[in-house]
Amino acid sequence: MKLIGRRLVSVLVLILGAAIAPPTALGQGSTWAGQGLARTMDSAMWRAGIMRANAAFTLTDAGYDSDIYYGFFGETVPDASASVGTPVQLLFSVNKTVVLEVYDSPRYDFYLKTKGERAWNNTLRSQLHFVLSSVYLRMGGELADNRRRFSQELDINIREKTERLDALALWQVTRATSLALIYDRTGFDYGDAVYGGESLANTLNRNVDSLEFATFVHVDPHFRFFVDGQFGNYAFTGLTSQVKNTRSYSVFGGFVSVFQRETQRRVGRIQGYLRLGYTRFDVLAPGQLDGSGLVGDVDLSVGIFRLTNARVYYSKGYEFSIFSGATFYAEQNYGAGLTRLLSRRALLSYDLTFGQSTYPQMGEGGGPYSGTLYRFTTHRLVMSATLSRYLRLSLTGTLGRRLTAETGQAWNRRIIALSLEYGTPGGPDTGPLGGLLRSSTGIID
Repeated sequence: MKLIGRRLVSVLVLILGAAIAPPTALGQGSTWAGQGLARTMDSAMWRAGIMRANAAFTLTDAGYDSDIYYGFFGETVPDASASVGTPVQLLFSVNKTVVLEVYDSPRYDFYLKTKGERAWNNTLRSQLHFVLSSVYLRMGGELADNRRRFSQELDINIREKTERLDALALWQVTRATSLALIYDRTGFDYGDAVYGGESLANTLNRNVDSLEFATFVHVDPHFRFFVDGQFGNYAFTGLTSQVKNTRSYSVFGGFVSVFQRETQRRVGRIQGYLRLGYTRFDVLAPGQLDGSGLVGDVDLSVGIFRLTNARVYYSKGYEFSIFSGATFYAEQNYGAGLTRLLSRRALLSYDLTFGQSTYPQMGEGGGPYSGTLYRFTTHRLVMSATLSRYLRLSLTGTLGRRLTAETGQAWNRRIIALSLEYGTPGGPDTGPLGGLLRSSTGIID
């Protein structure tokens, strides 16, 4: 108890010292990444000395779910559930060129009847930013221990622990051109999770290393094109799963368009990003088929009327299979939606999305893992409102349908849920370059 007390006092002294220390202005440099970090610090919810802070209380998907397991255990299991979180982001301006960032996001998932699904979750990340005249550097680490809906192949909550180290270097060559090099190493651990008699740790525990090089061309402050090349190495730790060891080679191209909220609703204006490319998925074990093809992400909206936006979605990537008789499969989602501005503070949106899981090779002994195994259809209607500067509320209705091709069995799922957010959650840009490029190399991790 004395040790805990001493640590608590030390933390309080550190925060107090940061609060009373004289503020240090961050030099933005000439890089767009450094300017983005400066905007994050300027817009922080709280300021005290060299410290900037964002924090929030979140209540997510509090409501009724007609089948929390989506038929994966052969029966319908209805329940009421909610997730409560308190994300906190602290930024310390050490001097004009260095910023220390710490982010912690504890969350509790509550289920009324299914007590085995109740769980504590947490993501802790720390990263150091160096903002120089024409160079931006970032290095960080992350520890995460969360239960999450795993994939199309296994759409139930599975505990996943990850340990991550990453680094980014960006050089602003000219006002219109910049180059970036990104390295990422992530370890995945699934503990004692079991599905269908198979240990997920034996089939999926792995270390992922990726190296990425990107070139950006800036048309204006709100719009930039990019070309991105990636290499990935996936090393599995289980003796029986090393047949899945893989290397991937990817090339992407696309653009990102970001405007301030008050200017988003002009007719014809495009908002969002497009990132498409080609991946070669090279499975190292002899006798295993490789994969290749189109991968990427698209999330674009365009103003079709003064108060109405249309949206399109597309994503495709490779996932490693939970089944020992399959190496990987392609996961694909696509859809469209409409958003109507009801007032300055209220929105109504509708989305229709489709998904499918396709296996590119036969399982051992001519098993069932070939072709499209799962198909999904989801209707989602959302009413959202901003009640004050820091208070946001939304009500969501979802109707989903999952079809298993092997058996022809269809499962329906209905959800009605309320979400609330008070404060500013903040959060680090864990995706390289502000989330524009993912650290994964065409595979969905």
